[in-house]
Amino acid sequence: MHYFAHINCAKGVGKVALDQRSTAILNYLIQASTYVPVKELTERFHISRRTIYYDIEKISDWLKDNDLPPIKHVRSAGFYLEEEAAVQIPEKLGTLKEWHYEYTAKERKGWLAIYLMARDAPLFLGDLMEKLRVSRNTTIDDLKALKEELGRFQLILEFDRKQGYIILGNEDDKRKAIAHYLQLVLPDQSWQTILRKIPYVLQNHTGENLDLFDFEKLKAVQMIVEESEKELNIKFTDEFLEHFPLQLLFFYKRLSKGKKVCIDPVEKEVLQETRQFQAAQKIAAKLSALFQTDFPEDEILYITKHLLGSRIQFADESATKSYGSMKKAVAHMVSDFQKYACVFFENRQEIERNLLLHVKPAYYRVKYGLEFENEMTKAIKENYHDIFIITRKVMYHLEQLTGKEVNDDETALIAMHFGGWMKKVGAQPALRKTALIVCTNGIGTSRLLQHQLEGLFSTIDIIGCVSLREYENQHFDADFIISTIPLEEKDRPVFIVSPILTEAEKENLLKKINSQLDENQKQSASVEALMDIIHKYADIRNESGLLKELKQHLAKSVPFQAERPKPSLGDLLTKENILFKENVGDWEEAIKIASEPLRSKGYIADEYVEAMIRNIKTMGPYIVIAPKIAIPHAKPEDGVHQLGMSLLKLGKPVLVMGKEVQVFIVLAAIDGDSHIKAVSQLNNLLSDKGQLEKLLTAPSLMRITEQIKIYSE
Repeated sequence: MHYFAHINCAKGVGKVALDQRSTAILNYLIQASTYVPVKELTERFHISRRTIYYDIEKISDWLKDNDLPPIKHVRSAGFYLEEEAAVQIPEKLGTLKEWHYEYTAKERKGWLAIYLMARDAPLFLGDLMEKLRVSRNTTIDDLKALKEELGRFQLILEFDRKQGYIILGNEDDKRKAIAHYLQLVLPDQSWQTILRKIPYVLQNHTGENLDLFDFEKLKAVQMIVEESEKELNIKFTDEFLEHFPLQLLFFYKRLSKGKKVCIDPVEKEVLQETRQFQAAQKIAAKLSALFQTDFPEDEILYITKHLLGSRIQFADESATKSYGSMKKAVAHMVSDFQKYACVFFENRQEIERNLLLHVKPAYYRVKYGLEFENEMTKAIKENYHDIFIITRKVMYHLEQLTGKEVNDDETALIAMHFGGWMKKVGAQPALRKTALIVCTNGIGTSRLLQHQLEGLFSTIDIIGCVSLREYENQHFDADFIISTIPLEEKDRPVFIVSPILTEAEKENLLKKINSQLDENQKQSASVEALMDIIHKYADIRNESGLLKELKQHLAKSVPFQAERPKPSLGDLLTKENILFKENVGDWEEAIKIASEPLRSKGYIADEYVEAMIRNIKTMGPYIVIAPKIAIPHAKPEDGVHQLGMSLLKLGKPVLVMGKEVQVFIVLAAIDGDSHIKAVSQLNNLLSDKGQLEKLLTAPSLMRITEQIKIYSE
């Protein structure tokens, strides 16, 4: 009873508490400069309209409790937060003596793990209930869920009458779990937000802060990590710079209690030869001075692992010269991606150089089991499914290099990189207006966002993608800023977006930016006329703000076209495009015969057939993507008029540069990505040994069309 009485007193009787989702929606409204449609919120947060209205009501009650203006709602426009509330909310969330926040089950599980691995004294059920501010039954359920999840880290949660709850296992495994759960409970927070938030989420019932983080030392550790960038001649992502110091502080606390890691002797030799080891030595020396604690060599090597596995925004090109095996793997990955996706990348050297920036830290994360959770993995798998599937196939080269399986989170990061380069042929943006992308999540995310934006705006030139620190410390000559994090609007408009845009967000962004680009005098005159009328009958508190809102509202945006569904394998490889022939003279004749259904329909020109043959003579049998299966193709500009596929099955195989081929599948692509769905489905079919054999031995057209139909669904 004492505990619950305290909670009611602390929060205030009748006070409304925000959970994770309603807090996220509130932050989204804060960032918006105009009304946010309900559809945009349902797509952004993957919840129903009913849930949106429920959360909005909860937020409005919370605003009322804190003497702030409520959320405005206009049925045709959506929800809007007054500027007065938007300015005060971050301060309210950061400075309330009791932070009114309800943890989700996921967050509670994360904090339980952190508390239990940072314990200075025994922790019993009542202690954990107080820390999480939930009931006995909820805490018991959370502990059961945590116990099950800790198994993936080879850790065991046990209860002892004297010791309370305790996590048992190898120190290295505990460190991995700590890094994982810190990322879980403090996601996507700016450094300042983390510093504001931690004191209140860690405050116990007496008002005393738990001794998990010393904030002055936390800032000092961040400076030490940032200084290592100069040593390594790289730039960490903002995300890494914000989270790694927290991990280091946690690791130091365990070291001070005699909890040390042990590095394998063979690994030691490899790690000691890296530049990251030299940087880790300097970091350890500075940490030793800061904490008055010696860091053993194994701890320095442990820091080296994390530096090697860090996500980076930029690296000196010369830093990649010693990574011969990684370069080779990257080259194979790009070659295979081109082969499976049936595309030719322009500027291949640049693609490989940028991909190497990601593969290098990914290699060390996979090799040393440093788990990385990519919150965009689900969205990438849904929105860029075909690119993800093809990327999954090329991860074989990284798996060969590390000797370990690569998970979906790492695969999704590389899929983002490839997705960013899947540009449509000839879709170069006009140089009418310029935009700068500010993104804290690294190169792959930036590339993918840039690709989406270039597809939306034909009159905008994206001049670059930079980190938050680069944006704050340098001047960029751009007409406006597109950012994945909240930025203060100064002399140029700032548009806040998600790394992966939903259809509603695309539509809303189009309207906002087109209102900035609109130079139509008639529209401007309409706005001025409206302003004159409003002046007659009302006192305007913020004239520039009203003018901006009216322009956005009246802007005649380019009609938004949702991206058309990409054709399936069955849509392209129709029965009239499938041929059977017993014998041909050679592979050149086979390609000419296989191309005939597309050529006769006007889908391709004669020049395209010649280009396919010329490419093979120049580059070798790159078209052979599976045993006895070849996909001849060339560039769209070599003579493609319409997207299409055709197939020739031979009774007897022919040799293509020493490789036997029995089935030729000609692809005529019109751009970089409209054929991806069909090719991904074809890859799925060919990856199944049983289905591949059925295709090679198919006696009739019906058998092949049946296979194609199954894999097109």
